[in-house]
Amino acid sequence: MDEKQLIKACIDNDSKAQRLLYEKYDARFFAVCKRYFTDIQQAEDVLVKGFMKIFQNISKFSFEGNFEGWMHRIMVNECLMELRKTKIFHLNVDDYSYSIPSTEEASQQLEESDIMKLLNYLPEGCKLVFTLFVIEGYKHKEIAENLGITEGTSKSQLNLAKTKLKEMLSKNDNLKSNLS
Repeated sequence: MDEKQLIKACIDNDSKAQRLLYEKYDARFFAVCKRYFTDIQQAEDVLVKGFMKIFQNISKFSFEGNFEGWMHRIMVNECLMELRKTKIFHLNVDDYSYSIPSTEEASQQLEESDIMKLLNYLPEGCKLVFTLFVIEGYKHKEIAENLGITEGTSKSQLNLAKTKLKEMLSKNDNLKSNLS
């Protein structure tokens, strides 16, 4: 079954097609959810909600553009809605409290090739803006609209994230070479 047939079958509420679609993309979109939620259970919950939203709105897909990109956008928006609902993040530019990982912790994280864990040491607002801008490719205007902040706040949070990441990496020169 090609992608177009799969989509049409999902539009017709074919449960086998829905299962195929879920199984094809669940790992990829679970990784997206884990970027926003360190709690695995919460990431799984948002994944399920995101797929429910995909299935509810799949008839609105116009077959123009990339289907995976369309679903990705829904999943990211679901993550952002959950963050707003639970008020997990806050973007207080005066709150720079964070804990830089020790050399041993950071080396272990990098050995596991999991740069996302390094981001977990950033304040939530910085992590969220960094993820949206650098990883998801959102523009500052989109981030500002989605989070209810100004573009300037988005830019300052991104700069703060970059600065803090550089500080963490400069604690040990080995970390820089491990990233390459």
